[in-house]
Amino acid sequence: MSGPTLSPQTLGAELTPEQIGIGMRISVHPHADDFERIILDAIEHTNEVLTPYGLTEGLDIKTGEVSTYVGVKTGDAAQKLAAYAATLIHSASVASERRHLTSHILLSRGCPGGAACELIPGELPAEKRVFLDKSGIPAAASWSLYPLTDGNVPHMDPIMEAIQEVKDSGLEVSEDHFATTVRGDLSCVLAVIFNAWAKVGEHVPHVVSHVSLSLDSPSARNTGDAA
Repeated sequence: MSGPTLSPQTLGAELTPEQIGIGMRISVHPHADDFERIILDAIEHTNEVLTPYGLTEGLDIKTGEVSTYVGVKTGDAAQKLAAYAATLIHSASVASERRHLTSHILLSRGCPGGAACELIPGELPAEKRVFLDKSGIPAAASWSLYPLTDGNVPHMDPIMEAIQEVKDSGLEVSEDHFATTVRGDLSCVLAVIFNAWAKVGEHVPHVVSHVSLSLDSPSARNTGDAA
């Protein structure tokens, strides 16, 4: 499967999120006996909350047995994806009565195809900054960023710049093996991670990010950690 066809008239034009290939896969895992109900209700509630604000417009949403795919066709891609992730995780956490919950998010920019990636020539638009209302729920995130640079472009430079942006946010940030740990309010953590990923994507045509989140972990509470 190849990416969307670009006509000669649009070569060099500002690309749409669909042409770039911007989207995520997200899953939530509530540690509760009725996890199936919690997950399905959270997905339904997320659509109900976001639709009146136009935040599901231009989204391609498909839920499978492993995760939910959210692809962006039009609009402010980072904001729509972050709002969807924050609402889904928050809804599942509340529905589980704040039992331990984990979530995994895979973000990708620059691979519009399914089985193959065909990057389209054109202008990479700057993303608007993501803003989310505070959730009131502490979270810990293990975050990794992968700029898929070509040629001799150093891949560590955009990674270190993104980490510094997260550190400048004022959230608690620590470096770990293969990942950076970010702690704070769920919405603040997601916003800063999505912003850092989107900013790298303004310069690197294909960038992937992986986020694992933990909310209300019993082991964290035993060690005095909020998340």
